[in-house]
Amino acid sequence: MSAVPLRIAATVELVSLVVLLANLATVHVAEVASLVGPVHGCAYLAAIALTVARAGWRSRAAALSVVPAVGGWAAAAALERSATVPD
Repeated sequence: MSAVPLRIAATVELVSLVVLLANLATVHVAEVASLVGPVHGCAYLAAIALTVARAGWRSRAAALSVVPAVGGWAAAAALERSATVPD
């Protein structure tokens, strides 16, 4: 299984979080928050689900994936690192 879907979900999660925080720090438009908030939540859950589907619940990558904002990227890196280590 490729790490590309996980990296896409992690990127969407990070970008949407930046948009939410920028909106909160500047103009705080409620419509932006109501649109981007669910996108962020879905991307966060997708990153966790993709990691667990690939590595299982009891893995270091699964533990990393629950860290907000950068967890998906950390999990993808851990999965790629473990895939390149010979048995």
